[in-house]
Amino acid sequence: MKYIIKSLTRWVSFAAFLQISPTGHGQIVHIAHCMADCPSGAPPNHETVVHHLYVASVNLETGLPDWVAYRVLRDSIGVASLLPRVWQQDQLLPENMGMDLRDSQGSRVTQVDPSAQSDRSYRINEYVFESKDRGRLTPMSSFAATPYWEELNNTTNMAPMPGQLRTGSWARLEQAINELAATQGELYVISGPLYEISEPLGLRSTGFSGQPSAYFKVVATQKRHAAFIFDSELGLSERYCSQQNTLQRIEELSGLKLFPGLQQTNRQDLAIELRCSGN
Repeated sequence: MKYIIKSLTRWVSFAAFLQISPTGHGQIVHIAHCMADCPSGAPPNHETVVHHLYVASVNLETGLPDWVAYRVLRDSIGVASLLPRVWQQDQLLPENMGMDLRDSQGSRVTQVDPSAQSDRSYRINEYVFESKDRGRLTPMSSFAATPYWEELNNTTNMAPMPGQLRTGSWARLEQAINELAATQGELYVISGPLYEISEPLGLRSTGFSGQPSAYFKVVATQKRHAAFIFDSELGLSERYCSQQNTLQRIEELSGLKLFPGLQQTNRQDLAIELRCSGN
């Protein structure tokens, strides 16, 4: 596996995000955005990019991330309403490997910078000024208090995502994660797109460029986890708690092993702490 690493400089509130341990057979690379080991099972045509705030496995055929992993800390969460949201190519990838910043009609995506707007109604929902069919797999609000929030505008943190999902149950789950991290102190999250069951990630043919049919998000601590699958056609008012699923099902659909080092005793009941006790 090839790693492209931005810098070993880190925000002071983070533990070392990259640790390299020598062994008798080489080196073991541990990335602190991942709880134990980062997901495995990605197809050969991918690059793993490591930023201060997230790590992503990028499919070089589509320019899309197959998964993104990040760690939410109590003091990384902040108010993201005024932060500019202008997509940018990830400088860690060659220019021809990035996702094309064009809409479905072939026109380049133009976006409003909300920090320059006189109408402040967007503060109610930080996603209002997103382009219609793009979403962040790592949310800005989870890292608005860090000096590296602009990384989250990278295309390696971007996936095609319908607006009603992005501003609906997906956004509400991310808010619940932030609230839980504010009390727990640390949460590990992995999210990404899912495709048709007949096309698991590891078996896609060269040139695959389909749109995701669903999206997943798994939240974990050392002892507990919760897993969610969001259909791409979910309505705006759908509840995220109703999208609960299992880690095993997500791994089956994606072809990934999301938490290779996860202990067998890790319980799937973290959803209770995410306000899903009634489901």
